[in-house]
Amino acid sequence: MAPHPHSIAHATTEAQAMMDAIRHGPANPVRSRIPDDPTERARHLLAFARFSDADLAATVPAAGTHGTPVRNPDMGALTALLDRQTKTLAAGIDLIMADLRESAATEAVSAHHGHALILAIRDPRPPRTDEPGHDWIADATAARGAIRASEIAVVLASYLRVLGWDATAHTPTTHDVDLPGLARRGGLPTDGVTLAAVTTTLPLAEARMETASKDPYARRPYHLGPHPFESLRRVDAPTTYIDEPNVPRVPKRADLFARAQFGDLGPKVQRKATAGHYVRKAAPSAAQRRLLGALVLLQDGAPEGPPQPLDPQAAAENVKAASYFLGLDAVGISRCPDWAWYSHDAAGDPIDPPHPHAISMIVDQGWETMEGASGDDWISVAQSMRAYLRFSLLGSVLARHIRRLGYSAKAHTVLDGEVLQPPLLLLAGLGEVSRIGEVILNPFLGPRLKSGVVTTDLPLAHDRPIDFGLQTFCDGCNKCARECPSGAITAGPKTMFNGYEIWKSDSQKCATYRITTEGGAMCGRCMKTCPWNLQGIFAEKPFRWAAMKMPRLAPALQRLDDALGRGGIDPSKKWWWDLELQPDGGYAPTDKPVNARGISPGLEVRAEDQTMAVYPAPLTPPPAPYPYPMDREAGIAAHRAMPSVAEYKRRRDAGDETVLDRVPPASASPVLRLEVAEAERRGDVMLLTLRDPTGADLPAWDPGAHVDLMVAPEYLRPYSLTGDPEDGAAYRIAVLREDAGRGGSTLLHRIFAVGRRVFAAPPANHFPLDPQPHTLLLGGGIGVTPMIPMAWALHRAGLPFALHYAVPTRARAALWPEIAAAPWAASATLHVSDEGTRADLAALTHAKTQTYACGPDALMRAAQAAGAARGIPVSVELFAPPEEEARPSRPFTLIAGGRRIEVGADETAAEAMIAAGLSVDVKCADGLCGVCRRRVVAGDVDHRDHVLSEAERADWMITCRSRAAEEGGTVEID
Repeated sequence: MAPHPHSIAHATTEAQAMMDAIRHGPANPVRSRIPDDPTERARHLLAFARFSDADLAATVPAAGTHGTPVRNPDMGALTALLDRQTKTLAAGIDLIMADLRESAATEAVSAHHGHALILAIRDPRPPRTDEPGHDWIADATAARGAIRASEIAVVLASYLRVLGWDATAHTPTTHDVDLPGLARRGGLPTDGVTLAAVTTTLPLAEARMETASKDPYARRPYHLGPHPFESLRRVDAPTTYIDEPNVPRVPKRADLFARAQFGDLGPKVQRKATAGHYVRKAAPSAAQRRLLGALVLLQDGAPEGPPQPLDPQAAAENVKAASYFLGLDAVGISRCPDWAWYSHDAAGDPIDPPHPHAISMIVDQGWETMEGASGDDWISVAQSMRAYLRFSLLGSVLARHIRRLGYSAKAHTVLDGEVLQPPLLLLAGLGEVSRIGEVILNPFLGPRLKSGVVTTDLPLAHDRPIDFGLQTFCDGCNKCARECPSGAITAGPKTMFNGYEIWKSDSQKCATYRITTEGGAMCGRCMKTCPWNLQGIFAEKPFRWAAMKMPRLAPALQRLDDALGRGGIDPSKKWWWDLELQPDGGYAPTDKPVNARGISPGLEVRAEDQTMAVYPAPLTPPPAPYPYPMDREAGIAAHRAMPSVAEYKRRRDAGDETVLDRVPPASASPVLRLEVAEAERRGDVMLLTLRDPTGADLPAWDPGAHVDLMVAPEYLRPYSLTGDPEDGAAYRIAVLREDAGRGGSTLLHRIFAVGRRVFAAPPANHFPLDPQPHTLLLGGGIGVTPMIPMAWALHRAGLPFALHYAVPTRARAALWPEIAAAPWAASATLHVSDEGTRADLAALTHAKTQTYACGPDALMRAAQAAGAARGIPVSVELFAPPEEEARPSRPFTLIAGGRRIEVGADETAAEAMIAAGLSVDVKCADGLCGVCRRRVVAGDVDHRDHVLSEAERADWMITCRSRAAEEGGTVEID
């Protein structure tokens, strides 16, 4: 029987088809180093299934369970979406899309799989006909179970392939196995559940897992959710002050993870952000992110028909009932004011806020797993990805359901969002601002959550903000600031930032630590250690009641939380493997010390000892996708200038507009918006023709010029312009695929196609042509590209020249057809090494001949040597200067506490002091948090930290990084 016409089941079809389309793919060619014991492997996979919210699971032999294939008929139409270019510039998104396209183009083969993991999702209580939201969730049980079971199966199959074993997910709508037969073999029920499976070549022992959880909706209507939000105190305005008329809209480019990609935080952070390395470095999150990327394509769309009339209150109850039925943990509805939207999207296009309403949704990051973690170890990133993925799936379903009702709706996810979520969570009554900063703390989940938003023009009744005493509580508790490994959380009071009141954290420190930490992947230590995490004392209702009703008890409750060891690690809860991505592409046990730390109740963190930087609207980068280095000194000054609410209001009301944070006036964009008009592969070279999308002429350029092309935010690469420089309608470049390179050319070859939108800086010229009576042009391989425009210019000037094009084989002469067709072709010679016509540079160079050379290092060195022998000038072009070498670490003497300590070349001052028995608090060990700083009494310091201002460096030293300025020097600290 077909579902009810208004059932949300109809809106799940796209997401289901997407998961079916990507249920398989190539396995990592490098097998990971994992335990050999099949029982340990089975235990691990069952725990991963439990972490992903499977209700029951079992590992069983797959032999004899392969049956007649079942295929989802919606897959064919949906796979065409994978050819679309996404609007987001999220780290690694193009790699994800390229992988998905290649996977969807092949058919899964699983008959050779000898082992299986069978999964079951219990059916929820059927909705009662008289409860709000009935029409939306009626007849949706099977569809709900299918998307939830498919999500888990697709992620686990991806995980096994990431580890190097073949694996295929089998969903209720697309499978090659007998799902009920597998369930019976594993001792799982077949009634009252939805089944999915993963088959694999990884040997597994037989095992079984079942969760024991009670149904929160057994006696509670779906639209109220699993937590008693109706018991909370509602207020008219959030408990944090928001000066709405003066909240500036900042561009998406201001996001710190975007800034990391573009290199704004420095080359080390950019390297760790490249292609989402901070997510891919851990195998579980690498697997989760594949599906997360695919769902970006389903976030938005056009309304599907005329709007259906709905009462706002009934619509709000329907939204909540459907959201909770699908499996979200908390939902609130609010207005979506213009100031909550970014001013520009990731591509730099202005955003005209299209929707007046916001549906904010929360997903729990998983309490049980967090009990066994430190918050910044190897499972941290997977906890985040699991929650982000759940919203991306369910939020996209809800947005599509609203579009099916004839309204506009967009899901804003971690990979592609255009709204600022924290203020919307406040307005929707899902929590209050906490000391953690931008993290909104929920009274029933604490800070252990991730959020997403669906914006829409569907008329909806709004929820009111809540007040459960958190502002007073956080004012008296600083446990998160004390435990933050990067020292990013303020120990001071709330201040005004971009028009709203907040405990503003140092997002630069936070992002840097999360992206570059070597002892884990990402960080959620503030969430882990907060007493409100509900693994602390507030898991007990009396303490939670006391915190909400008597928040001034915060210092005492914090001490009690510490005394009970809450926020520490329960080793029995650890199920994951500490595997790290290796240079060869496989995963192996990390050789770094794992961030497995307890709490530090004796550590005192004072606001006056912290050096914090913030980046309000005046310090935001321009909206264009182009590097814009962060000015930490300006950020430190901005933090010190942040006023209290009282001072802010006083100065504002007195007409002092300097207290208002304003985005700088728009300036000319540093990039050109281009489109790929032609893309031709010739062996390992791709020839690209780039044009203005509107057909306008492009800025003029001279021979020798290049453009900095943004392949992806972390891959800004210079490419020589080639062809005729008088053709003002197009730029032409040639890109050699270098698989052993840094990744930019390889990615370009995978993702650049006709119609792709790209960005490039206007042409610049560091290799100008100076026409002489006779010119020699030497191009080796791809290095011939700048020589072709020079030949055109010399030909037009009527000056004699000779162009010599050197390649190892004729197949590598990708640009010879253009040269051979040019009117000056008689002046060009092709040298092919394996045909015996290698270029003799000594014979080619002549006295008084200006020479230009570009190509491999050997060719350019030879050209320069030949020129030097003849006494002629040789100009060469280098696009890849070596990075600045790391400063050497030399031994020095440290005088601390009256003791003389010798610091070796291979140790830091902090390590030497600890070895000598002195007490030193070290958290980040990267010069980020400032906890280990000491006042300098005497001596010159080589400062290598990322925290002190230039003024502070006259008096302070960060002992985990900085050293004496001279080898054998002496530094005295107090």
